[in-house]
Amino acid sequence: GRNMSIDHLLGKIHNCDCLEFMRQLPDKCVDLILTDPPYGIERFKEVGKETSGCFAKKGTFANSEAWNNNKPNEEYFKQIFRISRNQVIWGGNNFGLPPTEYFIVWNKFQAMPNFAECEYAWVGGEFKKPAKIFNHPIAKVNHSGREHPTQKPLPLFEYICREYAKDDWVMFDPYMGSGTTAVACERLGRKWF
Repeated sequence: GRNMSIDHLLGKIHNCDCLEFMRQLPDKCVDLILTDPPYGIERFKEVGKETSGCFAKKGTFANSEAWNNNKPNEEYFKQIFRISRNQVIWGGNNFGLPPTEYFIVWNKFQAMPNFAECEYAWVGGEFKKPAKIFNHPIAKVNHSGREHPTQKPLPLFEYICREYAKDDWVMFDPYMGSGTTAVACERLGRKWF
């Protein structure tokens, strides 16, 4: 039901359809959604078949076509806004979200001319923080043994936890991916699921 307590959900990864899961949650039960949904963008359609370059050896990121094509629909965002007070959504420019002057840019210091030099996170809710830039070289991410081709750096998510979430807030990531949101929250002693 909509009035259920979420305490029993905290500190756990729930392996399920995120849309169905969110439909079961009460209104405004989450203080901050921090998520990096798949954008469905072309450059990741063949990641599992790469044999060289930044995605390393063939098969390193299996099933890439499946997760890349799992781009969230309008209902997904409807549920996000229903259950949460605040949102940080990576790749928000790919989803037709409402205009906002509050956003985060990850400056990757990307040296490769055919790759993006930065990434954008849409910030919504009660925040009134001016736009921010987080500087962290992509080379550190590429050589950190990442589990996912679009994995965000842990220092970036720790920064968001510190700068955008209060210590007692409940944080939720409907697209958990490699678990960076959970790891950042655990390291900083934050409530998450």
